[in-house]
Amino acid sequence: MRILWIDDEVDLMKPFVYLLNQEGYEVTPSASGEDGLTLLRKESFDIVFLDEIMPGIDGLEVLKKIKGKNPQQLVVMITKSEEQELMERAYSDWVDDYITKPFSFNQILSVLNRTLKRRQLIERGMLQEYAQEMRDVELPVTSRGWAGYYEKQVAWDLKMLEIGDQSLREIHDAKKVEADGAFNKYIEKNYRHLLQEGPIFSHKFFETVVAPYLREGPVFLFILDSLRLDQYIKILPYLRDYYDVSTDFYYSILPTATPYSRNALMSGLLPLEIITKFPAYWTFEERGQNRFEKELFLEQLKRLGYEKKQVQFHKVVSLSDVSKSISTVVAKESDVTVYIVNFLDILIHSIPGRANMKGLLNDERIFLNLLAFWFPTSPIFDLFKKLAAKKRRIILTSDHGYIRVKRPVLVYGGREISSNLRYKYGPALRSDPRGAVILQNPADFMLPSESVSVRFLIAREDYYFIYPTKPSEYEQEFKFTLQHGGISMEEMILPFGVLKPR
Repeated sequence: MRILWIDDEVDLMKPFVYLLNQEGYEVTPSASGEDGLTLLRKESFDIVFLDEIMPGIDGLEVLKKIKGKNPQQLVVMITKSEEQELMERAYSDWVDDYITKPFSFNQILSVLNRTLKRRQLIERGMLQEYAQEMRDVELPVTSRGWAGYYEKQVAWDLKMLEIGDQSLREIHDAKKVEADGAFNKYIEKNYRHLLQEGPIFSHKFFETVVAPYLREGPVFLFILDSLRLDQYIKILPYLRDYYDVSTDFYYSILPTATPYSRNALMSGLLPLEIITKFPAYWTFEERGQNRFEKELFLEQLKRLGYEKKQVQFHKVVSLSDVSKSISTVVAKESDVTVYIVNFLDILIHSIPGRANMKGLLNDERIFLNLLAFWFPTSPIFDLFKKLAAKKRRIILTSDHGYIRVKRPVLVYGGREISSNLRYKYGPALRSDPRGAVILQNPADFMLPSESVSVRFLIAREDYYFIYPTKPSEYEQEFKFTLQHGGISMEEMILPFGVLKPR
């Protein structure tokens, strides 16, 4: 068990730390509330011992911040007072237990035992709650139903990253596999109809969501590439310090990859419509497929009657790009600003010591905690704060999500096959239909093709494509990596937030 001990007199606690280590506990000391909060953003702890009176941020304020970010985190308050008022204040702010100075080692063991029993009760309560809310629920039959189901699933994912026994996680994982299969069948069967009469898809997002706000005044469209719902939830508490946020969902088109979903988002058109109306702005070459996003966006504004609006358009691929752009973006008054951030790549490349990235990314809890630590220190968040000070209204969203791939499926075809692991196009492609949707006629999904022999393969669930030559090597290299382009709730169902400055 890992214990974080936050106390400005941490040197006086060394004998207790030593004894706890002898009992098999791993204790990390921290001499201030600020340092303790930083450690909690970077690492996971089973329980926190928190001194009530400290210089700087006091214990009760630290407690509020801890529970505000993670209500399931166990916290034991250490106090020099037994006054009832203080205890009521502490418990009202969700402290799990308390211990009074001076204390003995046996008292520490006693509070640990009590708190752990409480954790066991919480886990049993979670099992009952899960059974009522998720295990017996009918799988959805509508796009809105699937968005609501996915939202609940992610909420449980986040709960179980912090607490929950192995048996409950296994039940949840089995339910997710069942849901993934059902979602794939729903999309494959209904996709063509949904594009016309279903939820908001990529090509309808600007017209449906953003344009109504543009009629009221300037709008800032903030696109974080590959932002997934669980990541959105992790950064939301920081944004809410500066904005009132309302959240809803829309769907990425297929394939859930930048050349398709973001071009549709910027143009207000499906890929087949783009190549028909603006053939000069579409390329089948894999490099530079998004080079005409600004031109497509200006064409969409013209089509919607906003051609006279003043426009800013920014695409940033590194943190230095973000930092360099902030002053210009904030100072310049425009009717509509599009700001696209290569978010997931920037996040991954911002992690120090990335030698074992594959092992790191296998652990969702570590990856999400790193995001929660990194985001408030990043220039991206600095831009959000400066825009709030300027009273800029923001629509925050993504172009597609991503999924951790687990199961390989072989793809057969000629030499001219696209490289993406979650979708393929090329002449006479073949694959196992259990792992891929096979489009003999790409136009059925409103996708363009260079010739009648071209087929599309779109990976289902958590499958990824490998080649029959050296399949074991491909499998070993790409298994558990983060990919996008296929059919999954994680890739298709995207959050968007309307941020109104406070």
